[in-house]
Amino acid sequence: MNARSRICTAFTCASMLAPGWHPALAETTPPKVNPAEFQAKIAKDTSPLPNNGQLQMSYATVVEKILPSVVTIYSSAPIKTPEIDQIPPQLRPFFYRFFGAPEDFGNEGDEEQSPNPRRRGQPQRPQTPPEDEQHQQRGVGSGVIITADGYIMTNNHVIADAKKIEVAVDNGGSTKNYTAEVIGADPLTDVALIKINAIGLKPATLGDSAQLRVGDIVLAAGAPMELSRSVTQGIVSALGRSNEGIVGKGRVRGYEDFIQTDASINPGNSGGPLVDSLGRVIGISTAILSRSGMNAGIGFAIPINMAMNIVEDLLDDGAVQRGFLGVQIADLDSALADRLKMKEQGGAVVMMVGAGSPAEKAGVQLEDVIVAINGQKVDSSSRLRLIVSSTKPGTAIPIELLRNGQPMTVTATLDALPEEALAEVGPGSRGIPRSAPPQQENTSELVTGVTVQNLSKALRERHDVPADVNGVIVTKVDPSSRAAAMGVEEGDVISHVNRKAVATAAEARTLAKGSDKTVLLRVWRKGDTMLLMIGNN
Repeated sequence: MNARSRICTAFTCASMLAPGWHPALAETTPPKVNPAEFQAKIAKDTSPLPNNGQLQMSYATVVEKILPSVVTIYSSAPIKTPEIDQIPPQLRPFFYRFFGAPEDFGNEGDEEQSPNPRRRGQPQRPQTPPEDEQHQQRGVGSGVIITADGYIMTNNHVIADAKKIEVAVDNGGSTKNYTAEVIGADPLTDVALIKINAIGLKPATLGDSAQLRVGDIVLAAGAPMELSRSVTQGIVSALGRSNEGIVGKGRVRGYEDFIQTDASINPGNSGGPLVDSLGRVIGISTAILSRSGMNAGIGFAIPINMAMNIVEDLLDDGAVQRGFLGVQIADLDSALADRLKMKEQGGAVVMMVGAGSPAEKAGVQLEDVIVAINGQKVDSSSRLRLIVSSTKPGTAIPIELLRNGQPMTVTATLDALPEEALAEVGPGSRGIPRSAPPQQENTSELVTGVTVQNLSKALRERHDVPADVNGVIVTKVDPSSRAAAMGVEEGDVISHVNRKAVATAAEARTLAKGSDKTVLLRVWRKGDTMLLMIGNN
């Protein structure tokens, strides 16, 4: 990705726009809903698009079908503004431009206001806002009605941290505003379900995103730049976009499987529907890739099948239950395939098996290459992660894998994804370093920045290494080294270097130095065993 490009959610934050706006309070207590009854309310059409159809000169019929189901969502949350003393003097004019001068906050202000603050990019101060609505940031997004009694799907980032939410619904040419309550939201997929107290609404018809093909015509509907009931048209540019870093929670990576489209998506489109040429919802617009923050022809939408799986899980308690296999995985790229002596690339290599995990109980081992799971092909580590996370805990799933080049199948019963798994940070993050023991004989630098030592009785006791674990122990890691970035830690026991068992530091160093570019380490760490691929320079 170009360093000047950036991923932007298609959501308008407009604290400086439209003064005096006072949406109703958003409720947060979700009602209990029977999933079967909810499903019965959903309109679906999963028939395939016709092949070799005639060129359509107008999509007016499609637009007339979807627009009554598209809503504009207004949310507000407290503005988090820094203390003026914390802002460097050279940046204060920029701060004043967007948030007003310090004396403006909490005061009515009797100066003449700009006649058109929106076009000039200047803040417009509210006339007499209630005290509890001062310092509110206004956000504008979109949503799509999925049931006639008021269930609406949107993005989590549209309503996240919102103190107040209001939904504007088309009412036969006029607009009617409703108070919204949050049924549930999932930051890890950016899907949210809200509800308004209404009946007789026009729900959208949902399609089948699994049948999408690159080149299919799609239309994006929503409220870009607060221009409600707007529609743009393009095609499906790509499918299965993942690892874009668009969704997540804190340092926890989200689950991505985006539809890429060149249909124009801009701030305010977030949560709005992406529909096919028959007007069926096949995605939820979420983000754009842009240097300027405006549409550049690269937009992303959550597939409707994935979004509906999340929505159904949110209905009962507002939370999502995800399956947990208990492995760390990596793509089988050319470098790893060469180290594992695999002729073909593709699939997910098992780099760590958690102690006591469903994977360990099923017999999954390090260096296994998972090629299919639960009947679905695995072409990358991100695909495996998506399949497992979307499967309910307690489900027994077959795992097709290659072990030493030979195909085999094992069956694992998934656990629920534990909270501590979500709290884990990625490779390269380190805990509090322990003081390194003094340099002794039988000590060697294995790769740049990593010092190993023979595993003596004293070191076993110091690091709680069981008697049946053999190899060399890491006694020092340079925190600025590539090895530290890849996750090597003090106290790790390295049992194999480049798939060969090692018993001494000298033996480990000899094997490592025989590698031109990378070194494959098998590591024991506090009961878990994992593979780490380290650059050798």
